[in-house]
Amino acid sequence: MDAAPRTVAGLPTPALVVDAGALERNLAEMAAALPGPRCRPHVKAHKTTALAARQRAHGHEHFTCATPREVLGMARAGLGTDLLLANECVDPVRLAALADLVRSETARVTVAVDSPETVAAAAAAGLREVVIDVEVGLPRCGVPHEDAGRIADAAREAGLEVRGVMGYEGHVVGLESQDERVRLTADAMARLLEAHAEVGGELISARSEEHTSE
Repeated sequence: MDAAPRTVAGLPTPALVVDAGALERNLAEMAAALPGPRCRPHVKAHKTTALAARQRAHGHEHFTCATPREVLGMARAGLGTDLLLANECVDPVRLAALADLVRSETARVTVAVDSPETVAAAAAAGLREVVIDVEVGLPRCGVPHEDAGRIADAAREAGLEVRGVMGYEGHVVGLESQDERVRLTADAMARLLEAHAEVGGELISARSEEHTSE
């Protein structure tokens, strides 16, 4: 039997199809705009370690993950320089698997926390580093910005290192008015910076952009 023609129409679905030239141009432009640790790509955008490796080749060695399973996959692919789990987790089995990566020095893993319960779960699992997830206008998860310092204190009392804060202004992304997007983004980032003033740490992370604080 003849092999199927190597065209898009001949591919079984679902299939990931990438324009390699366009991909490399986009990665180069992103690296120029936000070099090195200023950008922490989110793995959920492609869920592909091969593409993450191309991002690393352009200088982006730090990654955000949506699930513990994504963290494990990245670490197993040798992409564990600095992985952030940006969703809260209290599952002891999954958190213990992440702590095993840290103990074995397979990966650096930081998890988001936003409550005494998520702090306790991270500490009990043996994790070492957290960021405080701050609610900056999207009422999905995260601690109110005025309470971020309290959660950071609880984390430190539990023996965890607090690396900084993160916040997601997802409620702004789909707005049609650019003026409204700019205004609400500024408000969200003001909340995040206010929280960071109370929390401390080297990270202020929002959207896909990350800054190292002075």
